[in-house]
Amino acid sequence: MSNSTLEYDVDSLTVEQYFGYFPSLALAGTATGLYYAAALIVTAQLIYKRNRNAWFMLLVVLTALAEAGGYVAMIWMVKNSGQASLFSAYVAMQCLIVLSPNVLQAASYTTVGKISTVAKMHTKSKFLKPKAISWGFVGLDLFALIVQAVGISIWATQKSSGDPVVSTVKLGSWITVAGLGLQLVSFCLFTLLAVWIQRHKDNKFRGYKAHKWLFLGVYGVIFFITIRNVFRFVEFTQSAVKYPDPGGLTENQTLFYALETLPILLAFAVFIVLSPIFLLPTTPLHDYIPDETDEDAMEKAGKEFSSATETEEFETVKLAA
Repeated sequence: MSNSTLEYDVDSLTVEQYFGYFPSLALAGTATGLYYAAALIVTAQLIYKRNRNAWFMLLVVLTALAEAGGYVAMIWMVKNSGQASLFSAYVAMQCLIVLSPNVLQAASYTTVGKISTVAKMHTKSKFLKPKAISWGFVGLDLFALIVQAVGISIWATQKSSGDPVVSTVKLGSWITVAGLGLQLVSFCLFTLLAVWIQRHKDNKFRGYKAHKWLFLGVYGVIFFITIRNVFRFVEFTQSAVKYPDPGGLTENQTLFYALETLPILLAFAVFIVLSPIFLLPTTPLHDYIPDETDEDAMEKAGKEFSSATETEEFETVKLAA
């Protein structure tokens, strides 16, 4: 059975045959509108604040536009079902919706890298420099993204080809599962690093209100994206095991919107409400908290020492008298 071939005319497939249900235009349209709204709001925040330390939030805008594009493709499929081939739109939709949250994660990595700089943690180790944190985890995610892209391409192309080989569809699903698994591991490691930086005794940013709100935002984004990533991991694992038998998570519209669309929208909401655009300093990050070895700090310390010495000498003279 695993090496068997299913045959059908891909150009004649309806939208219900692609999804296993008839996608709701109302839900898809609402999701599209909310993603466009998120892109617009974050863009407006960037323009208003002009915080040069937060331009990486353009990644959030890019993710929102990509997500919206995926739902636009779904809407096009619904409107053109039975009138045109839906193959290209289906592949585009899967790639945009499944892969784009990786870019949203990159914004979280960059946020923690910026916090590390403000907190002077980057002086403790080269691995805590913002570029090391951002590009280190982005590199892991990029590898996971490539693996997922290969798997999704094989899976979607085979399923939509008209004569998919069952074993090849399963292979695409398992490759996608491997990419999603790598992504979950990477996100777990990132979460541990974020907690370690937040609680480290040498974190000079602790005690500032912005520090607390920035980390609250990071953890909120991690929470919602993890819900979505676990859902996708289980979905593709089930698909790899069950295919070509019908049913499962891939054919449940309620679960798709509850565990894919909603968590990602909530992650955007966190980024908007607890925005690094407003919480990160607008001045150079490494200068936001003065070094203890700065001349001003040394001069201040010297004055305090002199004052204390004079007071001590005065008390000594007073006692002698």
